[in-house]
Formats: sequence, structure tokens, C-alpha cells
Amino acid sequence: MSYRDDQIRKRIKKLMHREGLNQTQFAEKIGKSQPQVSDIMRGKVKVTDNFIEDIYKAFPQISDGWLSEGDNMMYDSDSEISGNAVSDTRPRLPKTFMEGNIEEFLKEHRSQCQEKKIITQFAEYEFTLILKNDRMSPKYLRGDELAFRKASFVEWGNDYLLDTDEGPRFKRVFEEVDEDGNKVVRCVSYNKNDYPDFVIPYDKIYEFYKCVGVIRVL
Repeated sequence: MSYRDDQIRKRIKKLMHREGLNQTQFAEKIGKSQPQVSDIMRGKVKVTDNFIEDIYKAFPQISDGWLSEGDNMMYDSDSEISGNAVSDTRPRLPKTFMEGNIEEFLKEHRSQCQEKKIITQFAEYEFTLILKNDRMSPKYLRGDELAFRKASFVEWGNDYLLDTDEGPRFKRVFEEVDEDGNKVVRCVSYNKNDYPDFVIPYDKIYEFYKCVGVIRVL
């Protein structure tokens, strides 16, 4: 096993962790079988240029040179999102933030966010926000601070923050098809007695963000 291949495998593991993917999901994302990926990650098979190219195709946000050589930051957007902020902090979205797009907001108006020290117990994340209502109780409570990162793979039936043109919506999500044959996302609250389900068309959603941690003040 060469030192270069060993370092690439470590960066692949970091990418999988950042994206919230297990090995099977990662293999599907890059168009490989799980045994193929397993052999490479265990060092049984050499990391080929074609394998690296398949990863870049599946994750175009990865910076040039990061995976193969360790140059630059993991994502092209990392430097843009971080701006001049201290590297060991992440932004907390302001309570006044009411409409998307979150990524553009962080690029252009990060100064309006509070910078909070990174919570090292969480997986890597891009920002936090504080829940302003009880729609997702009892699992999540009003006042909880949630940490999110952009999802490259949506696991339907789980909880995601949807960045929409009408603002962020934190819901349990399901993929459906409406009566006109268009794909929509059904949004479900845990507090179903007070907050009924609703659907959002795909073209109204900028991004899905996965929740990777919760802080609760008792």
C-alpha cells in the first residue's frame, strides 16, 4: 500500500463522513458495487485514476486536487462560505431569516449571523439554527439548536431542513408524485395534531440539509 493511496483512502473516509453516507450508499453514489469500494478501502485494490474521477463526477463540489493530493479545502464552497470568519466557528442563522437560499445568504450576509464555536462532538456541519416553534415536538423542542450540513443523498422518511423559496422548513420528508405526475416532497411534523402535512414541489426546493446534532438547554 503506497503512502499516497493510504492518504486518499483517509480523505475518502472523511468525504463519506461529511456527506453522511455509509459505504453502500457511497458506492451507489459513484456507480460502483459495495464490494468494489470495500476492496479499495481495505487496501486490497489500488486506488486508480478512474476511481478518483468517478468520485469527482459524483461530488462536483470537491475542490480540484483535494482528493488526489490533499491540496485546497474539501469543497470549493468552503472558502466562500467561511469568508473572513474564524475557522473554528460556524454561523448560527439569525431568527429573522425567513426565505432562501441559505447558501447564498451565508456567502453574502454571513456577518448577520452569530459565529458559534464548533461543536466537536458533532459530525462536520455548515451552520446551526434555533427552532422557533413546536412543530417537530416531542422529538425536537422549541429552543433546540440544530446543526446541519448539505445532503448529497436524501434518505426518505428521515428529518431534513428544506431550503425553499418561502424559507427553511424542518420536516420529516417523503417523496411522492402528485395527480399531475410531478414529483413533490411531503412534509410531516411530529406534532401532527396541530400541524397537518403539506407538500412542496421539487422546483421550490434549493437544497436538503441533514441534521447532524442537537443542543438542548434543560
